[in-house]
This record gives sequence, structure tokens and C-alpha cells, in this order.
Amino acid sequence: MLLGRRSETYQGLTEKAPDERFARIGGWAWAGTGIVLTVGNLSAFIGELASGRSGDPYFWFVATAALTYIALVALLSRRT
Repeated sequence: MLLGRRSETYQGLTEKAPDERFARIGGWAWAGTGIVLTVGNLSAFIGELASGRSGDPYFWFVATAALTYIALVALLSRRT
């Protein structure tokens, strides 16, 4: 922890108001996390269907992600 205070990455992750660069990096990190979670849920849904089960819980995760994406694209396209 003492050595972490000198690290630029540590400071960027722990500051309450990060600079523009770390805010952009954080945005890309959240986008990457969303992609990984969506692909994982979609793969689990397809795997459930392939093994003869309904895949219902994973369907709702994927449907929620898709609806959220569509809503955010619509909302953000009006703001810019």
C-alpha cells in the first residue's frame, strides 16, 4: 500500500475525481466488462439450449442487456 501511493494506476483508481485520461480508461474498462458478461451469458444460454434445457435464466440476462443497450443508445444519441 505504501508503494502503491506512488503508482499512477493506483492513484487513478483511488482518486475521487480522476483526470480525463483515467475517466476514459474507466469507461473503456466498463465497456469491456459489459462485453465479456454479455458474451458469457449468451454462451450459457446457447449451452443450456444445446443440452435440452430451457435456458430461461440466461435468456432474461441477455434480454435485459439488449434492452439496456438499445435504451442507452437512444438516450445518448439525443444528448449528443
